[in-house]
Amino acid sequence: MGTTFEFNQEFGAAKEVCCKNLNKLHLSVHPNFYGIHFCYQEVLKSIKADLSIFVSHPELRVWRDPNITGYTVANNFHLYLYWSNTIPQNIKLLVHSFPQDVEKIDLLKQQTSSEFLKFLSSFHHDLKKMNPERLQTLINSSLSPKAMLDLNKENSFKPHCSMSLDLLAQLLSCTRNQLNHRNNIIKQQRRNVLNQLEQTSGIVQQLLNNADFVLSPDQLWKS
Repeated sequence: MGTTFEFNQEFGAAKEVCCKNLNKLHLSVHPNFYGIHFCYQEVLKSIKADLSIFVSHPELRVWRDPNITGYTVANNFHLYLYWSNTIPQNIKLLVHSFPQDVEKIDLLKQQTSSEFLKFLSSFHHDLKKMNPERLQTLINSSLSPKAMLDLNKENSFKPHCSMSLDLLAQLLSCTRNQLNHRNNIIKQQRRNVLNQLEQTSGIVQQLLNNADFVLSPDQLWKS
């Protein structure tokens, strides 16, 4: 599925629509692909490049699902996020019918997952702006198991369907120790915040130290 022709073979030829105002278009992330969208949002916090390097002209692939109003996005999320912030005057939409059978949806999720993994490894990242543990959790809960299995096989890791810290480090062009170090820093920062709150907030003291304590809305308003 590496070319447009093959993509259209699997999901049908796209209908081209010219959109003159992206702001007025009813465009949303398809519910089946929320998780992968969150993966992109997480990665964008740490990349050291502008998304414009991926953009040659205003174009976006979208999907029409009979169960959802308007157009939805189920792949090319980097372009969706870029154009949502840039708001071009004119943009070409490549409109597909969203598949209704499980096998085709799984195939689309596999394609979108592979796109994300390629996107992830295409940039240098600022580890100081990354939360490796959160990113790893998002990937393992959202991406296609088949895409992860194929990636592990390509990189000579054990044939499993999840993202290990070793594999994540390889995609990010860093080491497992660097990611562990970053995770430990984040955990220590959280502990420091909790320690400060425990010293200054009676409610936090109760939450941390009293297993029977039940927090009520009134207590939140008073705190």
